Amino acid sequence: MHINMKYYIVTISAIFIALGIGMLVGFNLNYDQELSRQQAAIIDDLDAKFEDIKTTNNELKGKLNNKESEYKKLVNYLNENYGVLIKEQLQGKNVGIISTTENYDYTQDVSKTITDANGSVAFDITLKENLSNKDKIKELNSALQLQLKNEKDVINYIMDSLKEENAMERLQQLEKLDMIKINHLSDNHLNYTQVVMASGDTKESSNKFVNIDKVIIDRLKEDGKYIIATQKSDAKFSDLENYKKDKIPTINNSQQGTGKLSLVYTLRDSVEKGNFGIGDNVDSIIPFK
Repeated sequence: MHINMKYYIVTISAIFIALGIGMLVGFNLNYDQELSRQQAAIIDDLDAKFEDIKTTNNELKGKLNNKESEYKKLVNYLNENYGVLIKEQLQGKNVGIISTTENYDYTQDVSKTITDANGSVAFDITLKENLSNKDKIKELNSALQLQLKNEKDVINYIMDSLKEENAMERLQQLEKLDMIKINHLSDNHLNYTQVVMASGDTKESSNKFVNIDKVIIDRLKEDGKYIIATQKSDAKFSDLENYKKDKIPTINNSQQGTGKLSLVYTLRDSVEKGNFGIGDNVDSIIPFK
């Protein structure tokens, strides 16, 4: 029987294809086995590294717990002994205090901290909400023959008054109109060199910074006065971030012992910058040289 040449070619081709498939399958089987061995080795290595990391993590956790315990002991010590630590630290300092929120007025506490450190309080003034009342401003203009237009003008009048010997006389009309509260005004108020801005609010929001706080800051800087901003740790609204932008040192826990230490040490050394107190957005508990 005559066998067509094409039959041989097809048959031979089929044989080679079958051989090729067999070799490929065999190769893949070997490859899969090698891959499995490699994967097993990687998993074993990862398990070993995980155990090392777990051990290291437990060691670090133990050290962190010890540090946190030491930190709490330090804070408690400072809170309990701040009175001894601030004694005589503000000798010769004459400090003014301005509260920008009448419903969050804690200036008496700030004033006591300053005097406990043997410093002097030049003035202690609380700005009230009526400071921005247009009818009150009209009454003030009528009583003192002024031409004030808004709260910015009123603030400038207050700051100018503090540069005069008859400051009490100039400011009493504002107190009568319930625009400010004069908690204290000393005879040597002209010699003040530093000012504590008592900020914060019990409300959830406030828009007073631009029209009130910022105006005071700019005037004090023009006059070369040193400024520090404070608030209590229970403030619902804070302007401290705005003070930070003006490169003013801040304290966010003025009612606590560490906050009182920060206030005194910051005033004592005229610390140029720094955010002190508790929480995440602070540089340290208190200023450290």
